[in-house]
Amino acid sequence: MENYLDIEKQNNMIINNKKVVIFDVITVPNKLLRKKSKKVNINLIKKEEFLDFILSLIKTMDYYDGVGLSAIQVGFDMRLFIIRKDLDSREEIQKERKEINSIDDIEIFINPEIMEYSKEVNEDWEGCLSVPNVSALIKRSNSIKVKFIDLNGNEVLNSYQGFKARVIQHEYDHLNGVLILDKAIKIEKE
Repeated sequence: MENYLDIEKQNNMIINNKKVVIFDVITVPNKLLRKKSKKVNINLIKKEEFLDFILSLIKTMDYYDGVGLSAIQVGFDMRLFIIRKDLDSREEIQKERKEINSIDDIEIFINPEIMEYSKEVNEDWEGCLSVPNVSALIKRSNSIKVKFIDLNGNEVLNSYQGFKARVIQHEYDHLNGVLILDKAIKIEKE
């Protein structure tokens, strides 16, 4: 894994005998955020270090109170992102955000590809850990179909809609070097 940050400076902790790190999230204007991420070598998925990385990504997302996080946002050049499973609606997640306690609380997208975008779109406000103190009004498809590799190395094709589809499109943009600033119809600074 190609890492652009000094891991030794990170906070370390142990979870289930695994070394877990809370990464620093890189922010604009860091040029790495504009990089198109490289595909993950499938053989990497089977390695223990990969699971350690996923657990660290989960803990980082939870620590920063995010709903999704891509590898590139923490300095790893990999086509990979995670999202919370409990993203049925923005209102629910804002009202009561549960702590993520296990890998079962998230979905992992390795080498994802959005195969279909619905013609039906809506506008909504988005924030981003890599673009702090900014909200952007963005138009996105209401539903999408995504092909990806799961943590077991299986190819998966799933459909998503609503808020979850929006979060996936947001994280997918990160893998292509696209930020909310690029798609914003309107921007508000907090």
